[in-house]
Amino acid sequence: MSPLQKSTRRAAPRRTNRRVHTTLAAERVGVGAGVGIRRPGIIELWNAQRAKIVASVVTLLVMGVLLEFFNGDAFYVYGFQVTGLQFLTQAEVERASGVIGYNIFFIDARGVERGLTKLPEVKSARVTIGLPNRVAVEVNERQPEITWLRGAEAYWIDGDGIAFRARGNLTQLPSIRDLDQAAVKPGQPALPAAIATYRALREVWPAAPRAFEWSTARGLAYTDEHGWKIYLGDASEMTGKLVKLRALVPQLVGRGARIQFVDLSKSDPFFQ
Repeated sequence: MSPLQKSTRRAAPRRTNRRVHTTLAAERVGVGAGVGIRRPGIIELWNAQRAKIVASVVTLLVMGVLLEFFNGDAFYVYGFQVTGLQFLTQAEVERASGVIGYNIFFIDARGVERGLTKLPEVKSARVTIGLPNRVAVEVNERQPEITWLRGAEAYWIDGDGIAFRARGNLTQLPSIRDLDQAAVKPGQPALPAAIATYRALREVWPAAPRAFEWSTARGLAYTDEHGWKIYLGDASEMTGKLVKLRALVPQLVGRGARIQFVDLSKSDPFFQ
């Protein structure tokens, strides 16, 4: 063999076996030796489809149950039980509760309690709820201690000094007529100075008269058994005022004096 022929033979490219090429191609696409590529069969496709159908059916059932819970009439409140009522009516409590016609799942018991205590007559309230649409309300109403008279208007005042509209004529209650006719806002304290003066009087004189007047100028006043108007002023030194009054009245009666009023609002009694 000539040198030219040897050089040509060495330069010719090396022929690669076809089987080697096939194996390399398979490895490039991630298929290992001896592992073939198989398309999913009918059973596998059916199982996957069935799982999707089951999930869809379950979802629809859950949605149906929730829809029934939120829209079914059985879960809506159309009335409830109220205990503790003395002056308020069932209808007033139901309106103030704000739950009539609402779904039980959207009712906040504490929120209903706060709404009820906005009624001037309600001191506190307790609300419980239960399925399917049960609402129970326990009301603690304010107890009237004084009747406050302002012109033709009448209010009751409880132990906290809170005013609320009078519902009837409780003749056993002491009354105070406001000569100044100051505005009264139900649910708010009514003239604390007047109430404090009345309570100071009752503390030192439990058998005090039961009908009073109030004015900013002369304070608390009442008419005694002689027909005299007695002005007590404010709550200060109430014991001393009564001591002076009890000493003065017999003297005036003994003189046969014609008295219109006795004013104890100042340091020394004044009468005319």
